[in-house]
Amino acid sequence: MRPGFGYPLDDWRLQQIWPLYRQGLQFDKGNPAWSNWWVFWRRAAGGLDQDQQQKLFNDIAKYLDPVALRNRKLMADLQTRAYDDMVQLVAGLERLPVETKVKVGNWLLKRLEKKSETQTSWWAVGRIGARVLFHRSAHNVVPPEVATTWLRRLLKEDWKKNQQIAFAAVMLSRLSGDRSRDLEPEDRDRVIVKLQDAKAPALWIELVSQARELSDAENQMLFGEKLPSGLKLID
Repeated sequence: MRPGFGYPLDDWRLQQIWPLYRQGLQFDKGNPAWSNWWVFWRRAAGGLDQDQQQKLFNDIAKYLDPVALRNRKLMADLQTRAYDDMVQLVAGLERLPVETKVKVGNWLLKRLEKKSETQTSWWAVGRIGARVLFHRSAHNVVPPEVATTWLRRLLKEDWKKNQQIAFAAVMLSRLSGDRSRDLEPEDRDRVIVKLQDAKAPALWIELVSQARELSDAENQMLFGEKLPSGLKLID
């Protein structure tokens, strides 16, 4: 199922595996297999339709909502339900409605005000607010004014210490060539200067300064199931 779409018979494969989600993870109390469960659906998510992606989101939304930080039961559940993998999963649900994406991005930024939040949430904000989606559907892109608001929050952070924030800024400010999606030139210029100062990969700077297509290898690096080269998960 990697990456879950774009290959022969993927539609058929997805039809076979979706009933597994409805069955759910068995013996789910304290089961260490939760991480594998979310990773599996993250790999398949690209081929799921909007209703299926919405179902995934509906089931994990209560854990992403900052309100969960005040709910002892939810916080206890998160000790075993692999929250970090949930965050990576929701970032890849590109077919969610725009208003849902905006809500999730704001949730994650709110949670990031606390040092206890997984640093992967920075990366997820970038994926959620990306100017160019992997499946190329422009109508699912978060509005540029929202992406600009998120970007200005990221610009306040130290990118040298955390390249996940730098990568998120690249996704938010990537030049698509579509004026309806692209950020203002001055905002992109600020990103380029800060990327250069943080000694970010040349490809990242290029994506903000030029509208260009990615090779298969570059797409895999940016949108694959693993974090882009140079990024590390911080517990």
